[in-house]
Amino acid sequence: MAKNRWDDEQIEILKGLIARKVSLARAAVIMKRPQSSVQIQARRLGAPFPGVRATKARLKAQIDEAEKKALR
Repeated sequence: MAKNRWDDEQIEILKGLIARKVSLARAAVIMKRPQSSVQIQARRLGAPFPGVRATKARLKAQIDEAEKKALR
């Protein structure tokens, strides 16, 4: 099985996705790579993706805030 090396452009794209707080699953789709590969590379860059629980909590907080604004 051939390994797909990460080039500089892909690493910059990944850094941008991490900075925009894109989920691991979405980043993997965008990068067309397995989630494990994207997660490992992010850890190597010192910017790991948050865990599933943290991501769900952040999204729930965003939804709750949007619902509060809608009710005002």
